[in-house]
Amino acid sequence: MDKRDLVIHYDEERGEIIFHSVPSSDTKELRSKSFDGVRPEVSYFKELSPDEAEQALGRLVFSLVDLNSNTKIGIRDYKSEADAAHSEYVADLEEKVKAGDIDATFCLSHEMHRSALSNCSSADLRRAEELLTHAVREGNEEAKDWLESTWPMLKAAAERRIARGNAV
Repeated sequence: MDKRDLVIHYDEERGEIIFHSVPSSDTKELRSKSFDGVRPEVSYFKELSPDEAEQALGRLVFSLVDLNSNTKIGIRDYKSEADAAHSEYVADLEEKVKAGDIDATFCLSHEMHRSALSNCSSADLRRAEELLTHAVREGNEEAKDWLESTWPMLKAAAERRIARGNAV
């Protein structure tokens, strides 16, 4: 049997979650054009008890369905939980940056860029660039590649978004 992918569709009008098993070859183009996806490693689930692993995956599925739909299922307030987890993640990055962790510096530069976009903040954009260039100076190769290839486009897009957002 050929490898198959699982496609989860939430039919909001009918109130149904539909699981489709389709050949992986049929989803190749879709996967190549879509968001890179949430990618928990299988090893994470294997470290848990069977009940905990099933609960963790179920929680992840419900949260992604709710976060990406107009009509929420409402098992939990996943948006608030995601916001709290993200705030905790950023705070953890800030601590690691203070301790000199260059990989965390690069990751925090991404978070500051996202914050600049969502908050129309020139200060956050400046900080993103400062963190990125610091990571490059400290020898982070991924940051160097990103600064040279991706950052100019992302920075320009953020500047346009900030200008539009502040003009409203």
